[in-house]
Amino acid sequence: MAARPPQGLAQPGQSSAQAARASSHAAHSALQEIEEAYNKRLDADITQLLDSFGDIVRVASIAHPDNPSQTKDKYRIVQESYQVQGRATNIVRSAESLVAMLAELKRMLLLNDTTTLAQIASDRHKQLTSKKTAVKQRVLALKEEVDRTVWELERAYYGEVSLPSSSITAATTTMGAMAAPTTDSSA
Repeated sequence: MAARPPQGLAQPGQSSAQAARASSHAAHSALQEIEEAYNKRLDADITQLLDSFGDIVRVASIAHPDNPSQTKDKYRIVQESYQVQGRATNIVRSAESLVAMLAELKRMLLLNDTTTLAQIASDRHKQLTSKKTAVKQRVLALKEEVDRTVWELERAYYGEVSLPSSSITAATTTMGAMAAPTTDSSA
């Protein structure tokens, strides 16, 4: 007998849309199976809790169950005490199971809720972007302040000697002419 490919994988001759539907159907059925398992576990734990509470209340009567006017003997009281302890243990076990199931469901919700995870990531990205912008602005402000301070220090160190702009232009032209190579057209 030929082996069938797992459900959700593309089969020969199958379009990508059909493969996506098959994959979605497989994921949906898997989620339904998980939900069904949790529901069964929840029902069993609640039934155990109710049965144990009912047995404790039934056993807790003071009078003898067969003859209400007669009190219970010591042997019967010890026996019922042992039953109550056993039922109380069952109640604790069922309650712990329910708490564990609740923790599992919370963990699954936290890890598998992509919408919330995407929102958290988006909010974090916005927060970091705003911090980055604030840091950049602060760095630019510090740079401007350093530039201004350096300019003031240079001015104080070198004094207020400044060349007129025309003499700077002339000096630049003269230095450029000396550095320029000469070409001899006669050669």
